[in-house]
Amino acid sequence: MPSRRRVRLLAAVLVFVVVAVLYTRRAPIETYADFVTEKVVGGGAVLRGGGDGGGGGETAEAEVQRPAALPTTTQPATKSHGLNPITQITATRPASQTTLSPHFEMVDSTPSTSSLPATSSVAEQVLYPDDGQLPAITDDDELPVEFGQGRLEIETEATSAASAIHWTKHPEHFPISTTIQLPTESSKAMPRIQYAGKDAGKVDAERLAIVKEATQHAWDGYRDAAFGADEVRPISGGRHNPFNGWGATLVDSLDTLWIMGMQEEFDEAVEAVREIDFTTSPRADIPLFETTIRYLGGLVAAYDISGKQTKYSILLDKAVELAEILYSAFDTPNRMPVTFYRWKPAFASQPHRAGNRVVLAELGSLSLEFTRLAQLTGEPKYYDAIARITDAFDEWQNNTRLPGMWPISVDASGCMKPVQAAHGSDFVTHGPQQPVPGSDGQLMQASEPVKQGAPVIADKPMQRPGMGKIVGHGAPITEGALDGKSGAQGVSELGSAKRKRQLDHVGLTEDQRDELVSKTQLNSTAHQQGPHTPLSSDAMDKRTGQDVCFPHGLGSSSRLSTETFTLGGQSDSVYEYLPKQYMLLGGAVEQYRSMYEASADVAIDNLVFRPMTIDERDILIAGQLKVSVNSTDGSFIKIFQPESEHLTCFAGGMFAMGGKLFNRPADVEIGRKLTEGCVWAYSSTTTGIMPELFTAIKCKDLDECKWNQTEYWHRLDPYEKTRTRVAKVASLQAPKTSTGLADAVKAAETSAAALLDTDGVGAAGRHLKDTVQTLAAKVLDKRQLASSAAAAAAADPATIPSPPLPSEAPPPAPTTDAPTPSQSSQPLYTPKPPLSHQEYVQKKLEDERLPPGFVKIGSRKYILRPEAIESVFYLYRITGEQRWRDAGWAMFTAIDEHTRALYGNSAIDDVTKMAPEVKDSMESFWLAETLKYFYLLFDDAETWSLDDWVLNTEAHFFRRPDSRVAH
Repeated sequence: MPSRRRVRLLAAVLVFVVVAVLYTRRAPIETYADFVTEKVVGGGAVLRGGGDGGGGGETAEAEVQRPAALPTTTQPATKSHGLNPITQITATRPASQTTLSPHFEMVDSTPSTSSLPATSSVAEQVLYPDDGQLPAITDDDELPVEFGQGRLEIETEATSAASAIHWTKHPEHFPISTTIQLPTESSKAMPRIQYAGKDAGKVDAERLAIVKEATQHAWDGYRDAAFGADEVRPISGGRHNPFNGWGATLVDSLDTLWIMGMQEEFDEAVEAVREIDFTTSPRADIPLFETTIRYLGGLVAAYDISGKQTKYSILLDKAVELAEILYSAFDTPNRMPVTFYRWKPAFASQPHRAGNRVVLAELGSLSLEFTRLAQLTGEPKYYDAIARITDAFDEWQNNTRLPGMWPISVDASGCMKPVQAAHGSDFVTHGPQQPVPGSDGQLMQASEPVKQGAPVIADKPMQRPGMGKIVGHGAPITEGALDGKSGAQGVSELGSAKRKRQLDHVGLTEDQRDELVSKTQLNSTAHQQGPHTPLSSDAMDKRTGQDVCFPHGLGSSSRLSTETFTLGGQSDSVYEYLPKQYMLLGGAVEQYRSMYEASADVAIDNLVFRPMTIDERDILIAGQLKVSVNSTDGSFIKIFQPESEHLTCFAGGMFAMGGKLFNRPADVEIGRKLTEGCVWAYSSTTTGIMPELFTAIKCKDLDECKWNQTEYWHRLDPYEKTRTRVAKVASLQAPKTSTGLADAVKAAETSAAALLDTDGVGAAGRHLKDTVQTLAAKVLDKRQLASSAAAAAAADPATIPSPPLPSEAPPPAPTTDAPTPSQSSQPLYTPKPPLSHQEYVQKKLEDERLPPGFVKIGSRKYILRPEAIESVFYLYRITGEQRWRDAGWAMFTAIDEHTRALYGNSAIDDVTKMAPEVKDSMESFWLAETLKYFYLLFDDAETWSLDDWVLNTEAHFFRRPDSRVAH
């Protein structure tokens, strides 16, 4: 029967959908040559916190890319190459990508270094959607970042110590032959950072006591309800373990307890640290960045700040225990770490490459912690690990789409596939194929050259880019072969030739190109070890059947996808660590200074803007720049977005400190205005707290910016012309009445339907219904054709109407019962007139609770973030101005009022509400950073001086070497 067929059909469709969903959601690991790698990609920690209780998860609710969930189950699998068993992983993919706001600005179009012809740059222009111009790019072509998630809650049952899987140290697959040594020369005399006036830095005892009470309340809540867990749920008192369950809040809070004089709490916490076992975890991976800044940084700082006392030596012991595990993540061909390290022996024992879509900050924000550990232990390998990363960033810094800065997504694999090389990749600098050191002479071979644009025919299916096979792994890797930048001289020469070819279409003479290439070659890294033997080109003539890998340094994750440059989430601490690393090394490595100054200049010129405010404040905000590649001519398309993140508020303190450190007084003023911008954002909302993400209006002039109501309303209602026009046209086209003929047809269909009885009439009933519908269609067709036929006859007088055919019967005479076309019923629907421009704007301001000057609030939550008070603290210590203390106090009272909970303080959902809802989340940085900065703001400035200590991105204190401060 028809009903059974329909049931079977629906069942088949349902089965197909279920199978498709299961198939697309499973992502087992794949064997890529001799490497084991995860297919799944997603967000890393978008860094320094995020999410509903979510650490680094996100910087916006709907506008920014969200991280993919990390695998939670494993099952054994067997490789066909005879190696050890490997782990199979199931994971989900990213749920969303970002969308481009209508409030964008076309900055310019800059020729790239691609071999494609470049176009000339164009003047800056502002594009509005209602002007008939569409954005050049959208965010949906941005690639997701490397797999992994900074915060990952895994609920597991208790596992006995006997049955738990533990990390074990394996022989390195890619050992180094020479170690970059920790600088040992005496520290330079550096400029004083803190204000030295007699009137600065006195204790504000009353405010200090109130902040300490808030800290005691939060610590007691954690101790009573979730001691030993990563976090406490401040509303319910539950336990939360997003960071491997090692006690993130416990370790993160150690130096806070010491600084605030909570000696008993500190000693109790140190004893709890003894019980942490970093060699096992219910979580299958270790997020390298989050673990380094929270756990490793917390342990090292607690040992440092407590005076390196013998009774607290367990802190250093545990730091070394953890560091050994993290150091294993650096065992890759190019020594770039795997940012989400699969620590279980079945997977860790296999050789790996770093990912080809890695979050910038997760790769570049490890230097302070590993350097300070190397200083305390005398073990240079920890410094060697991060020095190689620094060198790689240094080499790439002036070759990105925005020279001086790096995009938020990085290819750290060190391996480019031949299909990428065939397209004349402009996003990496690579040389010839290199033989694997220690092998029997086998080389990684490429296929025949492929003409650009031609289809690529492979002998076997293409595998994941960036994971080529390494032959002879296990043999020591020479220093030169390990560093992409310091390989054979032939590599350097080919790189220069490549750069020359890329400049062919820029319009430069041969001499100019040679000069530019020569200058580029001068940008050598500080740790380069010297020349190497060039490779023989004839060694690449034959194929070996191996997967192909062209060695290269750091590069873009994609040749054509949009890249984002920002000081905010996913990149912030990379720039923050450059001047701080310079201080921690006592100025011994000038590389960090030059890298910072280059990035600071570019950031100020391209990202920093003055927002239009109703009271015309002279403040600054840091936005973001999206850069795409025009696929037709290779030029760069830059779109500036005037978005402000809470994460970006750290920049004010960074610029002010860097300005003092490197004698750049203009940067101190930039830092002051950036911090004022965050203070303004705090004071603008109902709660007195800054939202996670919002959009403002960029002023055209940094020196003068008048409030423009018309412009502000236009940004709030950018589609006014289209919106009102479309609504008017729709109202004109909407049918106002129901014709008599339509009523007649409807009545006929109703009568026919009443006659249809599937059980009694069957086919006859269905035939009757079809007949009625056919006749109705004929009548309507004739009626629709009548007007056009009459118009044709009127236009052509010679037209003679043809007589009716004999077979056609004359139409029946109308009866009094049948409706006529002249009869009409009541209107079916009349659309409302569109809102006027003023009505629309006023309603939007009311509905969205937008403060004056805010165009859009992308994320309204507040998750106890520290970045704003961090910069306020730095500005007070640098300038000594009381107004910074007053601004910080207003921030503290607003935050504590709206977030105080039974077991601490809780994240809230919407800072624009009168009574925001709590989210039952208290990240460890509330105690580690936010409350610490509030406390230090009102403490004696010389007790914990910035001229004696360096703070990492989690506000952990590392003692500077015996620096001679220049007064």
